[in-house]
Amino acid sequence: IISYSFSDDNRWAESSFPGGYLSLGIQMGKTKDNSRFIDVQISPSFVLIGPYKHAFPGYLFLGSSIGKRFSKEKSIIYFDVNLNFWNTLLTLGKGKGLILDKNEKYSRNKNWAGLGFFPLIACIDNYIIDKNKYKQSGIMGVIPFPYFGNNFYP
Repeated sequence: IISYSFSDDNRWAESSFPGGYLSLGIQMGKTKDNSRFIDVQISPSFVLIGPYKHAFPGYLFLGSSIGKRFSKEKSIIYFDVNLNFWNTLLTLGKGKGLILDKNEKYSRNKNWAGLGFFPLIACIDNYIIDKNKYKQSGIMGVIPFPYFGNNFYP
């Protein structure tokens, strides 16, 4: 990926693929009752809008995430679809998806924000299980692997 991405072959503008990224993330955080958790997730995304074809101050990505959350009590799997704005100064995102726990499905919302040039983001997750509201917050480290295309290239 990296060797192709930074080669002198600048054909991305003619590509039919808009570009995007695959990211790996690890989040550490706390629940509202101060118990700790760790998330591990993978997130593919592609560009919806970018500055090369639109008068837009950054990139708008459509993506998804699949992850696993580990806490002292248990581990759960989650999926979501998300929208993410990124430029070199700022990243903002919102996701909506499901938590799978003991063959049950629960709705989940996630919001995040960070500095665009720094690979850490602050995250807040909200969901309801058995009429109990849960709010979890944490810091996620992210390693993005870019896939360049006609709307996302250096």
